[in-house]
Amino acid sequence: MDIFNISYVVLWIVVIIVAYGVVTVLNGAIKIRSTLYEQHEGLPQGVPFPLDGRVPFNAKPVSLTNHGKIATLVFLTSSGCLACKKLYPAINDLQKRMPLYQYLVMMSGTEEEVQVIMKDYEIQAPVIRVDNFKDLQTPFVPFGYYVSEDGTIRAKGIVNNEFHAQALISSGDRRISA
Repeated sequence: MDIFNISYVVLWIVVIIVAYGVVTVLNGAIKIRSTLYEQHEGLPQGVPFPLDGRVPFNAKPVSLTNHGKIATLVFLTSSGCLACKKLYPAINDLQKRMPLYQYLVMMSGTEEEVQVIMKDYEIQAPVIRVDNFKDLQTPFVPFGYYVSEDGTIRAKGIVNNEFHAQALISSGDRRISA
């Protein structure tokens, strides 16, 4: 073998090693991006989500059972939360792209603050104003719950963006099909 053929083989070995490294790093980044964080917070999985007869500002009363959808995605937000304000457009987009799910936003704040945010972000999902989230055992927002059609919590975690919302949906769907 001459030096040219040896260098050609070495070059291909280097290309394969670099390609493998790039694929490994990208897979790790995708996994991290689609992970639900703080799943230990909030109400326990497997218990009914306590809607307790709360009625949305901008819609008729919402039922978490027998609604004809795959599940309900409940987003807990606050009128003063900057991360929440980045989430509202993602919720609107998800509603358009994934109409097989029911969406519900529970927002803490005064009536006026909630109505301003609903208008500013053109929130299409039903919005329920709450004083605080202590009864939901959620110490921070934005937080999401995946509630199956029987009204029980199947997945939960911090939902700051569309990737986290997709992770919530994937996690909830896996638990329902399991």
